[in-house]
Amino acid sequence: MRRVSVLIPLHNCEKTIRRSMMSIKNQTYQDMKVIAVDNNCTDGTISIVEEFSEDLDIKVVKCTIPGITPALNEGLRHCSGEFVARLDGDDLWYPEKLEKQIAFLDENPEIGVIGTQIRLLDAEGNVEEIGTMGRKVNYPIDDQQIKSFLIYGQNPICHPAVVIRRALFSYVGGYEHMFPKAEDLHLWLKLFAHTKFSNIDEVLVDYTQRKDADYDARVPVVLGDMYYSLYKKAGLIKGDRKERVWDWQLDSSHHGNAR
Repeated sequence: MRRVSVLIPLHNCEKTIRRSMMSIKNQTYQDMKVIAVDNNCTDGTISIVEEFSEDLDIKVVKCTIPGITPALNEGLRHCSGEFVARLDGDDLWYPEKLEKQIAFLDENPEIGVIGTQIRLLDAEGNVEEIGTMGRKVNYPIDDQQIKSFLIYGQNPICHPAVVIRRALFSYVGGYEHMFPKAEDLHLWLKLFAHTKFSNIDEVLVDYTQRKDADYDARVPVVLGDMYYSLYKKAGLIKGDRKERVWDWQLDSSHHGNAR
């Protein structure tokens, strides 16, 4: 059995998937099996993935329910490794990415979720300095800092950079269909009570950020509020959060749309 299951949900990404697969092939750590989820691809994505079958241990599974959340959950059912590593079909890993994360997890058994710093790219592959929240991305490293971000509804871990101990899914289940634009943040919030988090303080992933007109910035804030209340009631959080006003709230107030 391979120690790492690499989970990749795929939908029509033939223009970028070869680069992503090459980044897996070029990893210095190779004890892994790729779980590629065909989420209704109608282009050459899956054919390109299968080109790498001589060099990589690949299993292609189908998910006919559209969307990343169903695809991720279908893929999880086929993951058998000790660790689940995430990648998307338009992102890439640096060669030592997995090796450094697995070594970190072996040395720190209390850590269940480990990410990395990232370099941002636009859809054309150009480097971007500013993230979707209007500032440079610099993820916290320490568990308490990461959890502080989470209870405010801020995502401190890049999904395609993460490695998770697969056993943790037995506590929280898979990804939640209710939050298809924040499925990763919701997973971290569910895992909050069961493990510790960290990020390797090194850029090891190129992440393609795409503007999504359907994204609602209020959803992460609601998730943070919900889990803050839950964990405070359960005694996992001591003290109170400082109240914060977000940019989108200021904009709404300025335009008279605040509720």
